[in-house]
Parts: sequence; C-alpha cells; structure tokens
Amino acid sequence: MDCNNTVSVIIPVFNEEKYIESCLNSILNQSYDNVIEILIMDGMSNDNTRKVISNFQDERIIVVDNKKKLQAAGLNLGIKVAKGEIIVRIDAHASYDEKYIEQCVKNLNNLKNENVVNVGGPTYLVTSGKYIEDSIIFLHESKFGIGVAKFRQKDYEGFADTVWNGAFWKWIFDKVGFYNEELHRSEDNDMNNRIIKSGYKIYQSKNIIAYYKPRSSIKKLLQQNYANGKAIGNSIINNREIIRIRHLVPLIFMLTIVFFGILFKFSYLSRIIEIIALGSYFTVDIIECLRISLKQGIRYVPILFVLFFELHICYGFGTLIGFFEQLFQKNKS
Repeated sequence: MDCNNTVSVIIPVFNEEKYIESCLNSILNQSYDNVIEILIMDGMSNDNTRKVISNFQDERIIVVDNKKKLQAAGLNLGIKVAKGEIIVRIDAHASYDEKYIEQCVKNLNNLKNENVVNVGGPTYLVTSGKYIEDSIIFLHESKFGIGVAKFRQKDYEGFADTVWNGAFWKWIFDKVGFYNEELHRSEDNDMNNRIIKSGYKIYQSKNIIAYYKPRSSIKKLLQQNYANGKAIGNSIINNREIIRIRHLVPLIFMLTIVFFGILFKFSYLSRIIEIIALGSYFTVDIIECLRISLKQGIRYVPILFVLFFELHICYGFGTLIGFFEQLFQKNKS
C-alpha cells in the first residue's frame, strides 16, 4: 500500500538537554518524507534544552511553550495546533529507527478495516557498559521487574490494551477526547482505555522500533517507579478501568509482608504466611537474577537481587500513598 499521509510529530519535553539532540537527529533522518512539522512542547525548561534545539536549522522544528508544565497539557496543545493527518507522539528519552514513522503510517493504513487508530512498537534498551546503568536496563527487560508490558516484548505482534507513545489518526481525538490533564503519569493508559471503550483498537508491530534510555541512577529509577505506583494508586479511585492485575501485584506483596510482619510475634499462622511470602519472593528473585547472569555475567546478581525488591516496594508504597491521597482529595471535594 502506497501511503503518503501528512504527519505531525509531537515531542513533550522538560529539561532534556542530554537527550533531545539524538532524538531530533533520529527524527530528521526518517525514511518517511511527509513529516510536515515537529512540534516540541517545552514545559518551560530551565536547562540548555532550547539552546540545543536552536542548533537545528530545519524549519519544521517549532518550539511551543507548555506553560502548564504537564505532559498531558503539552500533548493536548500540540494535537490542537497540529496540521497532519497522523499524530506521532515521540519521547525525548529515546531515538528512533529510521523507518519508525514509515512503519507507523503503514500499519495505520493497513489496519484501517480492523478499526485500528493507534499503533506502536517495542522499545529496545541499549546497554552502555556501565555497571549501574546496565543493571537498570536488565531490570526493565525482566518480566519479574518492569518488563511485563507488551511494549517491552520485542517479538510481540498483535492487538494490545496500550502501546508506548503511539501514532494516531488525528480524528480519533475528536471522537474520544484529549488527554486527561488531571493525570500526571497514567494519561496514556486512560487515553487507550477510552479508545477501546469507543469500539476502536490498538496494535503493536514489532517493526515499529525505538531505542529508549532508562534512568541512569538507582535513585532516579526508584523515584520514577514510586511516582508510577502513585499514579496507579490515584487511578484506583478516579479511573479504575485502566487498572490491570499487574499494576496491583507490588501493592499486594508489600501489604502482605508488612501486615503479617507486624503480627509475626503474635500468631503462628502469621509467621507461616510471612515466611512463605518472603521465601517465595526471594526464591523467584534469585532464580531471575541467575537467569540474567547466564547472559550478562554473575557480577550483576547481587545488585539485581536488591534492586528487584527495592523496585517492587517503592512501586507498592507509591500505590498505597496515591490511593489515600486521591481518596482524601475526593472526600474533601
């Protein structure tokens, strides 16, 4: 199928001086030749992001102030001013295969009769050779860690309940509405849930390839996953339709070990449950660490063993805090 739809690329950014150059280079080197604009929605960056952008001389690159400083708000503003038939959302923390946009357009057109209005693909994580950074990458790729979502599965091809970033027919936003600006992290899940509820479909193609740069330090990783968990906790109250069982497993695990840990001295049954819960968890933990070590080296076992546990506890704790935070706000209002 010969496709020549006009494409608007939208990139929400905030303080992306380390990544925006490689991201833009990959977009400017795309094989698809009908990208009519690259809208950079800047949440009022206070680093050198705009200076780096100004070094590019392509007239399609347009920087727009996102004064609300929210990703959802930046996306909505970009969609409203975009002129293309297709909206391709781009994350500045990544670079993109030269056929990324071509494959997005191709899949949207090929799957029109299937009611597909949003397509995406897997994210490849590129190792750097640095011990901490590579450990974080292996954590992302592991299904025991963060890698259970389909967009972390490189060989998956088929319908999905959500995709990373996404490429959309622009008209779909007139049908289902824009991104919910009250959601600071789960706006993607909310949008895709509304798409599916409206009778449309989402598709992941293994040929739509991006190369993502995860957080580079343990502190940033844990902060990110605490925030992700908090967003899920908020959604339990105000948007529970987007919740999947995988989102709640860390919370259930954390509550189990805390509750029965408190009762450990007072009940024989509590001691049994606590030992089974922790024993089962750490057994799976060490098995997964050893599996990774067979490919990557035994030196990663100690750090991954600890990181898996810290990651799940931070996510679960964030979910708990987000739940009560949203509950109190709702009762107050």
